[in-house]
Amino acid sequence: MRVITSFDDLEPVPWANGAGETTELVSLTDSQVLTPALRRWRLSIARLDRPAEFSPMPGMARTFLPTGAEVVLEIDGHRHPVTPAEPALFRGEQKVSLVGLGAPCFALNLMVEINKRLGSGQRGLELSTRFTGTGLFAVTLDSVPGYPRFQLLEFEESDVLPDHLGVAVLH
Repeated sequence: MRVITSFDDLEPVPWANGAGETTELVSLTDSQVLTPALRRWRLSIARLDRPAEFSPMPGMARTFLPTGAEVVLEIDGHRHPVTPAEPALFRGEQKVSLVGLGAPCFALNLMVEINKRLGSGQRGLELSTRFTGTGLFAVTLDSVPGYPRFQLLEFEESDVLPDHLGVAVLH
């Protein structure tokens, strides 16, 4: 496994709408270097400390995974509880707000370009909380010896993740 980047080494930046801050692990430009055969994608870790509207991201398919706490999103007027076990999926042009937050936490955000001009042959990256033995990358969700929290790891064919390590897998 190769470390691509680590949350602890990066500086947070304000959300596009100024309602919070995020730490970008992979930019749209970086993704073209990491996975040139896939649609462009962005991976970030958002700090959630109060209810707030999400920044609009038209043309992006979004996957949102809270870590450490259950949250409630309102997506186009409908409430959706979201747990650390199952990410929420929505489009970047939808009206999304964080409306319920039991405790401050972080959330993993994967945004994948859905530009129709790219053609149907170019697939996009997906995020899962279950490791099935395949994947391109993993984001550590916990801090355990040898693996700090929110570290982006690139898999090689022979790599095996430790059983005690919680990860989100990008495949």
